[in-house]
Amino acid sequence: MESLFLKEQFNSFTVKQAAPSDAAAVIELLKGVATRLQENGLNQWEFLLDGGEDAEIINSIKRGVTYIVTDGERLVATFNLTNKQNDWDAQLWGAREDNAYYIHRLAVHNHYTGRGIGKDLLLWLDENLQGEATLRLDCIADNAVLNDFYKHVGFNYMGQGHAEGDSFSLYEKETPSRTLNS
Repeated sequence: MESLFLKEQFNSFTVKQAAPSDAAAVIELLKGVATRLQENGLNQWEFLLDGGEDAEIINSIKRGVTYIVTDGERLVATFNLTNKQNDWDAQLWGAREDNAYYIHRLAVHNHYTGRGIGKDLLLWLDENLQGEATLRLDCIADNAVLNDFYKHVGFNYMGQGHAEGDSFSLYEKETPSRTLNS
């Protein structure tokens, strides 16, 4: 399968598609981040803590949309990236068939927080995604820190979407056209 990315190196880390054998580590990372967020008064991702999303996380890995960032054998971060809208995306953005990649569950392991890895990873995605596309992501509307963060890394606020009784901020960023040969 051809890589979505021009290169697999990100800073001193490696980006690769998650394998089924990575599932437990990805789930542990996401639950660790959800716990930290909850300890800091943010209810984002609290639904991950009871394990109700574990099957969906495993399914995302099997479908090939989950990526991991590693430092040797250590898991540094994870994210989902796909150019196919899921039900959540369609609900927030409206059904679309444009050339867009949706970013979900971007999380940096608690041992690596505070190093700018999330920012650098979003910039890396913008610079290394092959072809011309739009990157899209969303976050809970009342998370001021995350909303400011996405604006700071160059994403444009596109308005709000609504799902499950909550409001979500919608962001996108155009990527320039690139191929391995350019």
